[in-house]
Amino acid sequence: MSVTPPPDQLRLAATCIPIRSDGDGGVEVLMVQRSPDLSFGNMWTFPGGKLEPRDGELPEPGETDIAWGEPRLLAAAAAGATRETLEETNLECTQAALGWFSHWIPPEASTPKRFATWFFLAPEFRGDPVVATDENIDITWIRPDDALARYARGEFPLVAPTWVTLHDLLTVESIPTLLNNVATQGPRWHHTRSYESGAGANVLCWIGDAAYESGDLDAPGGRNRVLADSVLGMRQLEES
Repeated sequence: MSVTPPPDQLRLAATCIPIRSDGDGGVEVLMVQRSPDLSFGNMWTFPGGKLEPRDGELPEPGETDIAWGEPRLLAAAAAGATRETLEETNLECTQAALGWFSHWIPPEASTPKRFATWFFLAPEFRGDPVVATDENIDITWIRPDDALARYARGEFPLVAPTWVTLHDLLTVESIPTLLNNVATQGPRWHHTRSYESGAGANVLCWIGDAAYESGDLDAPGGRNRVLADSVLGMRQLEES
């Protein structure tokens, strides 16, 4: 019998970012549009979903001291990401070729369901992408700059992790270079803290930002944040 976790308990999820060359020196990523009746309704995201026991060894419910990069847990996350991507898009990603790109945890008390999510780059895959479940209503290959431009025009709704991921992929020189950088530098850590700016916008901060611990948004030092304004949308990404 499954037990529904309490609202403040982190759920575990993983996603694949299928990525290919666009033929002009840039890259395209595969994205799906969520059903309006589900969490993140109508948002464009990367395919993925909740981890399940069949994916591998998972921590006990309620456990808080988790080593997110522990090999067995990382293998389970990769298995869940490829399984969910196959179920949602008919695309069979090669698990051994995945590159661990980032790990996300949303701010406390930010949403009714909080997911700790692994993001994996998926440069190798088989099959033709289709909307394979009722969880999504559309699917497309798109360049990161085109997705962000459409978001800015109000045509392509995105949540913060997807927006930041697309932004991180804007300067990709080639897929092999990207994968080499990921393997060398390790994943991007986006364990998020939210603070309100003087203008009323939420500022999402990550490790490396001078305000991450203190909440002092004017503190001197590194910047690793994004402004999430309910009217203007996400903007002014500042990296350390």
